[in-house]
Amino acid sequence: MQKLLLILLLLSSKLCFAQTKQISNDSIVWQASKKYRDPSFFKRFLLGRNYRKEWETPVKLPIFKLSEKGFKITELGGGNQTKSLSFEDQKGREWVLRTIDKDVEKALPASLRGTLAQRVVQDMVSAAHPYAPPTIPPFAKALGLVVPEPVIYYVPDDPSFGEYKSIFANTVCLLERKEPTPDDSDTKNTDNMFEDVLQKNDHLVLQHELLKARLLDMLIADWDRHADQWRWGTKEVNGIDHYYGIPRDRDQAYFFSNGLLVKLARKVSAKHFVGYRNDLDKLVNLNYKSWKFDKLFLNSLDAKVWDSTIRFVQAQLTDELIRQAFLQLPPEIYPISGPELERKFMARREDLLEKGMKYYRYLSKIVTVNGTDQEELFKISSDINGLKVTVFAWKDGKLGHTMYERVFTRKETWKIQFQGFDGNDQFIVDENANSKIRLLFKGGKGKDSYNIKGKIKNTIDDDKMDDNELISLSCTRNRIE
Repeated sequence: MQKLLLILLLLSSKLCFAQTKQISNDSIVWQASKKYRDPSFFKRFLLGRNYRKEWETPVKLPIFKLSEKGFKITELGGGNQTKSLSFEDQKGREWVLRTIDKDVEKALPASLRGTLAQRVVQDMVSAAHPYAPPTIPPFAKALGLVVPEPVIYYVPDDPSFGEYKSIFANTVCLLERKEPTPDDSDTKNTDNMFEDVLQKNDHLVLQHELLKARLLDMLIADWDRHADQWRWGTKEVNGIDHYYGIPRDRDQAYFFSNGLLVKLARKVSAKHFVGYRNDLDKLVNLNYKSWKFDKLFLNSLDAKVWDSTIRFVQAQLTDELIRQAFLQLPPEIYPISGPELERKFMARREDLLEKGMKYYRYLSKIVTVNGTDQEELFKISSDINGLKVTVFAWKDGKLGHTMYERVFTRKETWKIQFQGFDGNDQFIVDENANSKIRLLFKGGKGKDSYNIKGKIKNTIDDDKMDDNELISLSCTRNRIE
């Protein structure tokens, strides 16, 4: 018996060594994390099965060799949970190395650190698939989107990291371009992009392209799509800068947990923890953290555009493309979750038209139409299909380019809010305009002109009413001076 135990112990030690040994100068067998393995029945019941096996399974990974990359370290970054290191290559392009595993301690209040609550939150990292990011680019490319192309590496105990060596040594990390624009041009974060859009009426967002990116977010159940998860590239067309979104940080793609605590959290506060399901029944909840973003940057797209875009996405993401995308998972991981991820993706794709249009109707109940700090003309008129809203750039008494155009129906929208911001803006409601949609005009600073005719109930809320030009105020109520 002692000999048998000794043999088993030796075999076990050899197996463990084989799971983590360096197999060549360029690759190693390593696991994403050991934190989430061997859960008890009680833990599985409360916190879920999740992707624990994917996290603990050793896979063959390339070794990140900083000295051979020709990278120069520029800064240490990262949020409360993820550590990241920025580099600049020999062509001046920026790269980011981010840890796959997370440390939730800094994201928690000091009173919860080191407690059971921290252990529970840390364990929930296992609900994210560690190898999800490389599966996203095939989908994005098929839709004509610009995205980073991440590569997952093992980072050794490398002296080239200098003072940052202890942070990244012996970790699994993701490397990607920070600004993956086709022409290597600079990008902006969402705050800086939006500041430009509000200040200058020759800066616009390519909303149709953004919708394709957001539909992909929904298909992969990525609930963490707040403003900081985007960079913005620029295309100039006829003297107008058009911003296109570049989604990044795919840490929550295919998020899934069947634990009791997650189910309870969905009912109490974390409604976005819907998970990567076979359907899109809870799509509005999944997008909870993106509601403001979508209402702001998808506000010019009507039902016809949403319908045609969804059908385009469904047609482009074929069964074969889906299979090829999930084959980007490490060969050791694909048999564990690849087939199930494929099956769910195909089912979600088929459900996208019905549930996507339901989400469109949710966004369309109240719509805000923004001007800029420059001068604009807001025109509202009747259209054969509903109420037409058009916003033009306005300078020296002349119409410029069209900034915004959409036809609204009372079936979808009950209120439209117009934000003029600064500048001497003009608000015109044609005499033929007739709708049950309510209008709210917020002129902002500047000497604004109101020529409100037609039969539409409306309210004017302006900073300095006495300085404005009031030509006609048909059906205007509750004017705030």
